[in-house]
Amino acid sequence: MVISAAGMAICLLCGGCKGQGAPDAERNMENENASEDEAIAETEDSSTVDYHTCLSGTVVDKALSEAEIDELFTAGPIPDEVFDRIDGISYVENDNIGREDLRYLRLLYYGFDDKTHVGELITNVAIADEILEIFQELYENQYPIEKMLLIDEYGGDDDLAVADNNTSCFNYRVVAGSTKLSRHALGMAIDINPFYNPYVTYPDGVKHSSPAGSEPYADRSAEFPYKIGGDGDLCLKLFDAHGFTWGGRWKSVQDYQHFQK
Repeated sequence: MVISAAGMAICLLCGGCKGQGAPDAERNMENENASEDEAIAETEDSSTVDYHTCLSGTVVDKALSEAEIDELFTAGPIPDEVFDRIDGISYVENDNIGREDLRYLRLLYYGFDDKTHVGELITNVAIADEILEIFQELYENQYPIEKMLLIDEYGGDDDLAVADNNTSCFNYRVVAGSTKLSRHALGMAIDINPFYNPYVTYPDGVKHSSPAGSEPYADRSAEFPYKIGGDGDLCLKLFDAHGFTWGGRWKSVQDYQHFQK
């Protein structure tokens, strides 16, 4: 059918042809409404995140008051849901340490991405408060830490955890290459930014750095980011002040990531 110019004008005046353009307008309005709904949902999601219970590694995307920061550094008995995650992995039945001797810590850390993250650790009850104090001061001074997951996220495999530069504490295991129980097994040792602060040994007189790929960071005369023990390093200063031993000062091997009591 052909509509004349006059007929078209009549259609427009009468609204008879408005159906040809209405769906597009309606779709545009629906899209705008959907976008507004999504924006509102995102805002609500952000404002309702519970940083006391969220997953480790979660980014805290709001400014925190001093009181809120204090509230997010906590230590307590290991909750059942956390114990279920570690039982049979980092924790096994043994004669040396029980669940009641350990504490579950929730804390904040300043990530390599310059953002605040939620972290978690399990430590011995004897050092839990000191670890909280140290890490709160590190956080407030924006000392960078890349990750802070329970080692159970790596199946309890220390090699995988350090290769991923994960900071962690408790893991019931022996010292690598020996039958001696590690201080990690008692929750009395912590490894911090381990990829950049490697474990250095000298088998057959040849220098070896672990994890693989960390060789450039075994040269402690070099300057590089995330180095523990450099000039004015706050991490070493704080652990020294609390009476921890730093593995970077050992003679036969050096464990630059490692602090213990």
